[in-house]
Parts: sequence; structure tokens; C-alpha cells
Amino acid sequence: MIELVTLVAFVLVVGLVLWVAHVARKLHRDPIRQGLATAAGMEAPPNDRAATRGTLVQSFASQLPEFTAGSDELDKDLRRAGYYRPTARQEYLAIRNALVILVVVLVGALAAIVGPQREATAIRVLGVGLLVAAVFWSIPRVLLAVRAKRRVGRVCRALPDGLDMISMCLTGGASLQDALSHVGPQLFAAHSDLAVELMIVRQQADMSSLEFAIEKFAQRIDAPDTATLAALVTQNQRLGTSVVGSVREYADNMRSTRRQLADEKAGKAQVKLLFPVVFCFLPSLIILLWGSAILELWSFFQELGGP
Repeated sequence: MIELVTLVAFVLVVGLVLWVAHVARKLHRDPIRQGLATAAGMEAPPNDRAATRGTLVQSFASQLPEFTAGSDELDKDLRRAGYYRPTARQEYLAIRNALVILVVVLVGALAAIVGPQREATAIRVLGVGLLVAAVFWSIPRVLLAVRAKRRVGRVCRALPDGLDMISMCLTGGASLQDALSHVGPQLFAAHSDLAVELMIVRQQADMSSLEFAIEKFAQRIDAPDTATLAALVTQNQRLGTSVVGSVREYADNMRSTRRQLADEKAGKAQVKLLFPVVFCFLPSLIILLWGSAILELWSFFQELGGP
């Protein structure tokens, strides 16, 4: 019986691990990214088997209860991380629930192997299993927040280059929407995240208006740079003034701000280096300089105190 339980647990664990890896690899694929890859001359990934995978995702996503307290924050982090698939939320919940179920199955198998004859060990295994399950419940949320923060940083760093290309298209006589559609595929090879966002802005501008699209872009990224850019473009659109000079000036201001932040971090690095120098380098230096003198003094005092 114990061997049968172990075999079944092993098969379930291997199957869940392979399925989680498959879903995690394909979670970031979306039609906009595939279209940009095709427009940029890159090979688009193959289509997913949506029917089978969708049923499996829905079943795993509904296995454990979902708290409504952080529902809005989860959607916000999914957008900031670039997961724009319609099933991104369900896939995230399915991965999280699959990890928890994997831990529960593994802990149950270990408790069955330990057996009732060692009750104290089985209780300890169950306690550690509950702790590990709680950790695995939190790991996907932490990784999603980290990925969202990194992607927002990449978009903000690439924004000056994208604004320069947009300003060149505007100088050539193109409209802002045409400039967005032209810059997106050209920018995909170097800054894929910003290219995806620009294409989303272009599509939303076609469906509604440019002001609406820029405001949604600022809400998705949720950074001070994008909020300022949205306010700038919206003001120029309402006043009917030229966007070229404002966009170019804003790109230059962003670069100068980045340079000032880099200088500030470089100045702080000198102060931060004092702590490893004092606690790591200084003791070894004292040993090298004073070690021989201390040993000689020690032998001298030993000779004075001898017979």
C-alpha cells in the first residue's frame, strides 16, 4: 500500500510540475506580441491548444478559494507585468493552486510513508507541509510583483528612445497615431515591452481617442514618467498645439533626470562602501600590520612571567 501511494504521488507530482512549467512558459504570449514579432521580421510562436489547456486551467483555478481583498491589486500587477491574455488571471490562479496541491499531495504521501506507528514524526511532517504550502501560496504573488516592477523599469528606461523616434516621425509629417504604429514594430527588437505598449495605445486610439489611450497607458504602467507624458499629450491635444517640441523636450528632460539619478546613486555608493571596508577589509589589515607586534609582545610577557 505504501509503495502504491508513493508511485501515485510521484506520478501526480511529475505531471503537475510539467503542466505548471508549460503554463508558465506560455503565459506571456499574447496576440499583440506575436503580431509585433511578425512585423519586426521575427518568427511568431505557434498557436496554443486553447481548448484542452483552457479546460485544465479553469479546473485548477477554481480548486482553491480566491480572496477578493487583493483582486484589484492582482489585476494591476498582471497588467504591469505584461500579461494581457484574457485568461491571464485564471492561469496565474491555476499555477498557484497547482503548486499548493503539489505540496499537499507530497506531504500526504510522506505522511502515509511514515505511517501511524510514528505519530510524532507524521505530525511534524504535516506541520512542515502546511508551512511549505503557505510559502508556495505566496511565491507566485511575490514573483509577479518583482516581474511587474522590472518591466515598469524597462518601459521607463526605453521611453526616451521611443519618444525620439516618435518625434522624428512627427517631424516628417506623420500623425501621432501613424507614428505609434510605425515605431512599434521598429522598436520591438530593442525594447519589446515598450513596443507592445505603443501598439496597445495605437489600437485603443483607433477604437476610442488618443487621450483615452494615453490615459490607459499611464494607468497600466503606473509610473511618474508615464503619468507626466499622458498629461503632456492630453494637454497638447486639447489645446491643439504641436506635440513634436513637447515630446522632444520631455525626452531630453527624462535623460537629464536619469543622469542625475545615476550621479546620486554613484555618490551614495561611496558611502555604502564604507561599511564593507570597515567590517571586512579593516580587520584583516589590522591583523597584517599588528599581528607580528602582538605576537612579539605576547612572547615577551610570557618570558617575564616565567621562572
